[in-house]
Amino acid sequence: MRIRFALAMAAAGAAALMSFASPAQAGGFGVGNVDITVTDIASGNETYIAQNVSILQAAQICQVNVDVITAALLRGEYAKCSNKTNNHQKAWIKKH
Repeated sequence: MRIRFALAMAAAGAAALMSFASPAQAGGFGVGNVDITVTDIASGNETYIAQNVSILQAAQICQVNVDVITAALLRGEYAKCSNKTNNHQKAWIKKH
């Protein structure tokens, strides 16, 4: 009887802990994978730096906050990849 009670309490405690735990995510919920593109200003040619990568990877490549990327993409806009943008090219993060 005590063993059953102890097992029932352990199961209830585990269920309670799991209900309060949230999965670890790096942001970008609901956006999916992204592409990083570079557009040459003079010619207009577009080149992919990275295709079908996670938002976390794009944030690391572009040195931009994940929340900034997520907010821009959820609004239907492109997020600027400031690390790869210069006087000759513009880099953007787009939904895949």
